[in-house]
Parts: sequence; C-alpha cells; structure tokens
Amino acid sequence: MKYQRFLLVIAILSVALSACKKSGVSSAFDKSYDAWLSYKKKVNNTYAYTVLHDDKVSVYEQTKITVTNGEITARDFSSYQYVYQPNSNVASKVLAEQWHETLAESTLSTHGSEGAQLYTLDDIYYRAQNIWLKEDAGKNTITFETNNNGMISAAGYTPKSCQDDCFIGVVIQSITP
Repeated sequence: MKYQRFLLVIAILSVALSACKKSGVSSAFDKSYDAWLSYKKKVNNTYAYTVLHDDKVSVYEQTKITVTNGEITARDFSSYQYVYQPNSNVASKVLAEQWHETLAESTLSTHGSEGAQLYTLDDIYYRAQNIWLKEDAGKNTITFETNNNGMISAAGYTPKSCQDDCFIGVVIQSITP
C-alpha cells in the first residue's frame, strides 16, 4: 500500500512538473515579447519596422511600416525583380515599383494587397502567438526567430507538403526608433 501511494505521489509530481515546462518556442516568444515591451516603452511606442519578402528567384519586396504613438502613420513599399545575366546564375535587383502612403494624406491602404499589411508590432506579436505559432507542427515547419535585438524577426509556418515559397507569417528585417 505504501509503495502504491509512493508511486501515486511520484506520478502526480511528474505530471505537475511537466505541465509547468514551456516549449522552446513559447519560452523564446516570452523573452522576445518582454524585449518588445521594454523597447516599446523606451521609444514611447514610436518606431518603424521593415517587412521583407524575398523568394530568392524572381521578387524581392520591402515594406516599411511607421508607427507614431501606437498608431500606424505611414507605409513605404519597394518591389524589385531579379534580373539574371544571360547564361549565368548571377542576378541583380531592378526596381519594379515604389510608393508611399500616409495617414495625414489619407492614403493608407490605397494600394490594395500590395506590401505588408498594416499591423503594429503589438498586432504582429498577437498574430504570432495566437495564429502562426499555433499551427500543427506535425504538418508544418514552425519558425520563430529573434534577430532584432531579441525582438521578433520571423514568425510563421511552412506547410511540410509545400514545394516553393509557402511561408505564412512575417519576416521583419529591422526595427528602428
């Protein structure tokens, strides 16, 4: 009887301890989110970040989102096409399109689905935690990186069945005051 109680106590403790452990992604997310909250306070919620889309074959796009006191105030977009030299794998980027939208001029979102969506970093952290990082790891490769001074640099997933350029989420090249 004592042996059974002992095993029961061990089983309960092991379940309790394992429930307290965080996954690697969750722990990394929490550290990154704390870094973001500290940075946000330091810059008075006024910052810019640049979203990157690079398929490494045909298109390279950058969208800079500017946030002032927590409100998106501008979006700048540049799209480049890779142009390959004849009989070579060497490519150069050639500007294909560029535009600027501002809140003051009431032009935000006037370019439709081009460029990164109008999200603050708070929105991106929310989407990362509640959508992108919650995808089924059995069916998807989950990505979470923090190369912007501990803040988010990539969050999303790629379906394992996908062959080319299927990342769903965000890649943030830089975050600046």
